[in-house]
Amino acid sequence: MRYSLTLLRTALRLPRKGAQIRLLRDLNAWLRVEFLGAASHLGIAKALATPLTTEEITQQLGYRDTDLLNSFLELGASLRQLRRRGARWELRGSRLRALPDADLDGMAGMLEEVVTYEADVYRRLGDRLRGEPPGDYLAESAATIARASRLAEVVLLPLVDDLVRRFHPASVLDVGCGTGIYLRAILEASAGVTAAGVDVEPEVIEVARGNLDRWGIGDRATISVADIRELPPELERSWNLILLFQNIYYFPPGDRPDLLSRLRNLAPDGTVAVATAVAGANDALAAHLDVVLRSTKGSFPLPTSGEMRAALAAAGFNDVEERRLAPRQPLRAFIAR
Repeated sequence: MRYSLTLLRTALRLPRKGAQIRLLRDLNAWLRVEFLGAASHLGIAKALATPLTTEEITQQLGYRDTDLLNSFLELGASLRQLRRRGARWELRGSRLRALPDADLDGMAGMLEEVVTYEADVYRRLGDRLRGEPPGDYLAESAATIARASRLAEVVLLPLVDDLVRRFHPASVLDVGCGTGIYLRAILEASAGVTAAGVDVEPEVIEVARGNLDRWGIGDRATISVADIRELPPELERSWNLILLFQNIYYFPPGDRPDLLSRLRNLAPDGTVAVATAVAGANDALAAHLDVVLRSTKGSFPLPTSGEMRAALAAAGFNDVEERRLAPRQPLRAFIAR
């Protein structure tokens, strides 16, 4: 195909050419993220483990608008994530092929969170800057958030392994247990450990129970819908190790010393390990998370490292170790005794 010299001259006269080229590349990356998140959320990525026609996809997933679905699939083909052989669609891109893998559920959850929950955060940002209250996202997005949090497993699982090797806990309480993955790590590392997990969201607890059963350890842990501030009687006991991973920001800053004091009282001779992203780390993901948290009802700003240390000191902890869990990321562990 030949292009005119006029087109070339016009392109060369474009203002801020470098910025426009970079923005176009960003737009293409954004379209790919939107497609991948939607394909995972809609079940299309999983359905296409076997090549299907558009009509077969609509029948299998219960959709009705074949033309709209076909348009969405054409988007996937243009992004080189899908291809059509004859009448059937099949997975093409490595990203899309990876999403149905259970071991990559954290990435799938993150993409789904971006296109459902977090997209609305930015859409409504102007309204909230003008004083509109935060959005009530948590109830409908709790399971997706729990799945997305699995992205941190690569740095938090080594932390759990280290805690077990250092402290040899006989009992562990996982506060905000999410998918149950850290209970699994504890149970696999210690044959006789007593383990329990609590979460305030029933949907999340169902996910955790299903996972522990699938992993063959469902009978070794107690999983309960409960708030740490009001535990059921059987969990109101002394623990050797308490985990509080990626959920300190669901408690108002003013309440955090009382929360941490509560954990210290539940582990009077044990260890409390808090893991959280921290603000002020010059990290884009942490800054993004802080925007999302401030825009969400029931969530509160990320703490800074100094604020976490101050809250732990106010709760009565005298021995606090702060640990950066991996380079170039904002997660910190605060190991308090």
